[in-house]
Amino acid sequence: MKARFFLGVLLPGVLAGCATGDDAPGAADPRAQVVLLNSDNFEQEVHRADVPVLVDFTATWCVPCKVVDPIVESLAPEMAGRAKIGKLDIDESPDIYRGLGVNGVPHVLFFRDGEEQDRIAGVQSRETYVDYLEAMIAGKSAFDASLSFLDDDAFRRHFVVSRPVEDLERALPERPNLLVEPFENGQTPLSLILISPSIRQNAQIDLALAHDPTISTADLAGLGRCEDLQAALGDDPEAASRPDPDGASPLWVALMRSHRLEDRSCLRTLLDAGADPSREQADRFHLARPLVLREDVDLLREFLDRGMDPESTNEEGYNVLHWASVYAMVDGARLLLERGVDAGAETQQGQTALDILHDRRQRRMASLEEVESEEHRTVLAETLREIDKMIALLEG
Repeated sequence: MKARFFLGVLLPGVLAGCATGDDAPGAADPRAQVVLLNSDNFEQEVHRADVPVLVDFTATWCVPCKVVDPIVESLAPEMAGRAKIGKLDIDESPDIYRGLGVNGVPHVLFFRDGEEQDRIAGVQSRETYVDYLEAMIAGKSAFDASLSFLDDDAFRRHFVVSRPVEDLERALPERPNLLVEPFENGQTPLSLILISPSIRQNAQIDLALAHDPTISTADLAGLGRCEDLQAALGDDPEAASRPDPDGASPLWVALMRSHRLEDRSCLRTLLDAGADPSREQADRFHLARPLVLREDVDLLREFLDRGMDPESTNEEGYNVLHWASVYAMVDGARLLLERGVDAGAETQQGQTALDILHDRRQRRMASLEEVESEEHRTVLAETLREIDKMIALLEG
């Protein structure tokens, strides 16, 4: 039986059973609730707390958050007196969210003695959050605690893509198959790294390749091995559009990696081999955002001509025009409007493309007043000009 089970299930029950009253150390308190955090109380409740603190960064529009939030809320009674459980809506307190460099929601951060100890992205099991808190209460380091959680598939995924390469190297003596053992659905660590963009992605790829991993057709696209990809597609043409176990198509992988690969990008290899942009994409791997990020109106036109549905949306309700507004792609927006895309379509938050632009303009104007670097001010001013062009286009 795993230690996780004892820590996550038996230990809280034993502590509650041994308590002789509401004031007994470690006693569960059914009245304990999650602390609602904001810009006004974050310093006091988190940085000055005398117990470990778990902070759930969430948003009302975030679909995975609807899974994480109730898990986190259920921890408050169990951890009463030994740890604090908090929740922060990033739209209500964006300064905290940005100040800590939290990249996306759901995201859970752990603090002890006023300092961040670790953070976990995405949906994790309840036992993972419990075990982390138990480890911090016991005084263990975040890294040592994390090694004990690597049997959990979701946590190993998080560990592989979010940790610095130095941490992965430190973990390898204890877990030599960390970067080659497939996850429960058959996805490999290398494939996961290739579909998880980050500033450390290239270093993670190099480390994974050093351990002789299995390389799929989609991996070849992400690695920029275009000749090998062309040969593989000659033997298996359907692989050009076949998603990996997580749902990422080779086209999505190639688009997301094209900025780093530049002239080694295999996007054209896939398109020439018949990769189909019209196929329904998994929400997380919707083609719209990475396509707009290319800032190539001819490529956007080609995807539309090949059958890509410009009205299709991701889980947050964003279609291609919404993303063109986020990144102020004026020529792309003009093409989409010519193709009949509805400018009044709303995201899950109820925002139209024009709403997104006005929100971006307001944020950029606020930033322009704060920055001191002349170079930064020049970049912001150029962005504002593009946003104004987009607004004029959509209002016209």
